[in-house]
Amino acid sequence: MPARRRGENGGKRLPLARLKLTAPLARHFGSIKPMEPRPTDAPFDDPEYFYQIKWDGIRILAFVEKGRVRLQNRKGRDRTAQFPELQQLAGLISSEEALLDGEVVVMEGGKPSFPRVIQRDFCQNERTILPLSRKLPCTYCLFDLLFLDGEDLTGEPLVYRQQLLSEVIQSRWPLYLNENFSRGISLYRRVEELELEGIVAKNKRSPYLLGQKSEHWLKVKPRRRLLCIVGGLKMSKGTVGAILLGAYANGVIRYLGRAGSGLTRRDLEILRQYSAAGRAAAPPFADPPREKDCLWLEPRLTVVIEFAEWTPDLKLRAPVVVGFSTRPPEDAVI
Repeated sequence: MPARRRGENGGKRLPLARLKLTAPLARHFGSIKPMEPRPTDAPFDDPEYFYQIKWDGIRILAFVEKGRVRLQNRKGRDRTAQFPELQQLAGLISSEEALLDGEVVVMEGGKPSFPRVIQRDFCQNERTILPLSRKLPCTYCLFDLLFLDGEDLTGEPLVYRQQLLSEVIQSRWPLYLNENFSRGISLYRRVEELELEGIVAKNKRSPYLLGQKSEHWLKVKPRRRLLCIVGGLKMSKGTVGAILLGAYANGVIRYLGRAGSGLTRRDLEILRQYSAAGRAAAPPFADPPREKDCLWLEPRLTVVIEFAEWTPDLKLRAPVVVGFSTRPPEDAVI
């Protein structure tokens, strides 16, 4: 490995990380949070940035010490037991002590599946975790290196941390070293075509700001669409306030949240007519919302929803009604 040269950031140094990482790494487990990108409206091209694919997974910090790997999520909660295959990370890095940042994904049909990785993440039963890891194996999409053999790298520019990553990591399953692209607009268009989550633009000179959302990292995400089942109505003073959405997962209808934005007068009339004939005595959801003033419906009506992303508890973030559909409810599958 070439000698490490500090501060090779090609110009003015950006603000340093506020915290100092020191050995042993175990002292920091659960107490630090990852750096987060800020949203931006449109992709762009700038030679001062790397562009990376934003994977549809779970953010994980991996603490590697003396052949052992400990995992924590963005909230500092231990996820070591949930992903046993990631113990192999210790054998894929040529160091004794390292702190890695990346995204854990589960592939399905050639693309990352957020519901599947959430299934892995939610699993607490020790007897189920290992069989599930074989059925739904995960991949660790690695994109940053924060600490290496006693050296805190968070104050170093991203381009330097990326160089070190390429030198000390073997990119083979269950680890995938995230690629850097030079053009953001063309990458974003390709991500849209493949229906992936989005892209992140990262300033090449940026330090790693622990626990901060920074404009040094910018995310751009296309809106998504999903066919949903109308399982009920949220009523407000006798009128429809929002529709309660669901979709099939593992043979049951899972509650995905509610949507009021996008409903037209015609939509409200359709819902009024349907509720008169399709009212149900009980919610169709396996996990119904604990809310008052809900009118439950037979799960026969479907609607197309546009949304920003999945939340960690598998709900639709910022859903908007596009329009009702003639497709059967059986087609509404997560």
